Amino acid sequence: MKTTEKIVSLYLRLNGFFLMPHFTTFVGNFKHVDFLGVRLRNSMEKIDEFVLKVDKGFLAKLNGNSEDIKLWAEVGSKKEIVGSLFPEQKQDYVTKIFGSENRIKKVYFDFTLEDERLEQDTEYLIVPKGRCRNFLLSRFTQMQSEPLRSKMKKLTKEGSWNWSEEFLGDLLFLRKSGFLKDK
Repeated sequence: MKTTEKIVSLYLRLNGFFLMPHFTTFVGNFKHVDFLGVRLRNSMEKIDEFVLKVDKGFLAKLNGNSEDIKLWAEVGSKKEIVGSLFPEQKQDYVTKIFGSENRIKKVYFDFTLEDERLEQDTEYLIVPKGRCRNFLLSRFTQMQSEPLRSKMKKLTKEGSWNWSEEFLGDLLFLRKSGFLKDK
């Protein structure tokens, strides 16, 4: 998995999505989709009484508190796009995987965009890398602030992330060592 895809995976995971990365498709010349994901409405992650942050603006654009989200996400830069990001042949295949005709939310993570503004294209939502970066840093800050920091030590969660979510473990280590800081 490319580093940009790891960042998107973490962004989606911390926003409550269960993910299937690099999902293989068997249609035409299309080898895989970057991510398929599901997020159940009103889901949240808590440590005792503390609700962990999510990107509320992102979830609002996807109607994330009023309906379950079926997500198809692609990662890249607009410079790389040739043809459609979400071709019809691939869409038919993905729809069958989700098992219903309910609308699949399409999201494109554009790593050439530095800002935080979400853009709605006619076919998909565009999330810039600046938004991903700033959300992840704010979530790390939340996890390192009191009283969550004390609770995290008791949970030994940081250590288990090294096993279950290696990239998150790496980023937390870089953050703790001072290498990865807010601007």
